[in-house]
Amino acid sequence: MKRLIALVLAMALILSVCSLAAADDKVKIRVLFLQNTWHGDPNDMEIYKKIEEMSGVEVEWIIYSSATWNEKKQLVLAGQDLPDVFYMNALSTDDVNKFSQQGMLVDLTDLIPQYCPNLTAVFEKMPHFKAVCTNQDDGRIYNIARAAEREAQYMGGQLYINKAWLDKLGLAIPETMEEYHAALKAFKEQDPNGNGVNDEIPFTFYYNSNVPDEGYTYDSLFGAFGLVDGIEGVAPHFIKTEDGQIVYVPMQEQYKNAIKYFHQMIEENLWDVEGFTSLDSSSMNAKGHNDPEILGSFIAYDETFIVPESRYEDYVLLAPLAGEDGTRLWLRNGKSNGNVNGTQFQMTVAARGKEEAIMRWLDAHFDQDISIQLFLGAEGTTIQKNADGMYEYIPTPEGMSYSEFRYHNAPVHVPCAIPAADWGVTVQVMDEDKQRVDAIKNVYGEYMTQSNLFLLPNNEESAYFLAEGTDIKQYVNNQQVKWLMQGGIDEEWDAYLQKLENMGVQKYIDTVIAIDARMQ
Repeated sequence: MKRLIALVLAMALILSVCSLAAADDKVKIRVLFLQNTWHGDPNDMEIYKKIEEMSGVEVEWIIYSSATWNEKKQLVLAGQDLPDVFYMNALSTDDVNKFSQQGMLVDLTDLIPQYCPNLTAVFEKMPHFKAVCTNQDDGRIYNIARAAEREAQYMGGQLYINKAWLDKLGLAIPETMEEYHAALKAFKEQDPNGNGVNDEIPFTFYYNSNVPDEGYTYDSLFGAFGLVDGIEGVAPHFIKTEDGQIVYVPMQEQYKNAIKYFHQMIEENLWDVEGFTSLDSSSMNAKGHNDPEILGSFIAYDETFIVPESRYEDYVLLAPLAGEDGTRLWLRNGKSNGNVNGTQFQMTVAARGKEEAIMRWLDAHFDQDISIQLFLGAEGTTIQKNADGMYEYIPTPEGMSYSEFRYHNAPVHVPCAIPAADWGVTVQVMDEDKQRVDAIKNVYGEYMTQSNLFLLPNNEESAYFLAEGTDIKQYVNNQQVKWLMQGGIDEEWDAYLQKLENMGVQKYIDTVIAIDARMQ
């Protein structure tokens, strides 16, 4: 009997040890992470520890700066050391189409129903999200997007001005471009911060043409001249007017007039020209936190990204400024499709043999609670559940903005799904969203009659955009910055239009119109 008991105990011990070994034997995967200025280290983010535990995966993070990634992407793609997963918009829509055709990316279509019950349920609940993830040619899925449906996303940047300085100088809040110009000139010349030093920055922004972000640049200001100028998307600088007409803005007289006017402001040192060389919004944030206060006006997704809480009341929103003929326009962000967009996840051929584990890891992103925490931060860190089951926000630590606090603890730009119906029911609406929704309704909304385009190209169209389309885009972007900085648009305009014609701009325009028509 003793021998039998000993044998049973020995077998139990062996089973226990084997079970423990299996639990510790996590599949290791390599994931590329694009880190912005405020992002913490993904190795320290509590939400990823939860996902690893749920999926039995251990992640080795390959971290790149989001601001410089485009410069390094080709080296990574050309090398022999691909990550298992491209993540966080590391590849563009055109990249995904190109590399899926070349066999670099794994077809996820059949893996999703096999290993991803959460994602399968999201696709059934949100067919428009599945459509964004689906290749336009073969109907297969190589890419997973993000669905965080927020009304606030239908607008890009907001224009702020320092009302404390206006009051000090006896100036009214500008309503026209000319009044705004005069206010910036006063900020430059009349020492509104009172320190006796000419250190005021009348207007700042950032425009990184490699990684454009409409939340922080000047494209909506073009609206005072008749056409806004959307800089993001598969094919930038196209807008759709209120009557449905698609216009390629950089070939229009309104665009030329705007460039001329803003060049004059730059000549007068009213624009912060460092905005053309900044890689991200961190330099704006540093200037917004400078002591003494030096910012007169800026464009930002929200003022909390730029200035400290102690200065929030110094700045007010400016409604779209009227041009000479009274025109007031502001860009509507049609590109976001309600923030159901992006190229947040692709599995590469380097992951062969680990497909099941990686799909388990991906599927954990689409657990409802995990999606919320990927977007807002881990429960107990930046958010917590109240008695009714709704997520509320933990107070932001002193000395940090909410955005810094959030991004330090949440990746944000990753696969997840938070449907529009969940905001205010499952998760509290963010304060920055409340402000932006209010701005859309009361400040900008009636003027948001021109929008950028949300386009899903097929493989042939993507190949075109990556070749001839890229040449046109880069030429236009370079000329815009050159003319703003150096002038000369009148003298060079005809030659510029001729060069665009020689580069095949009509095919570029026709391709965009065809994609938009197909998507209606």
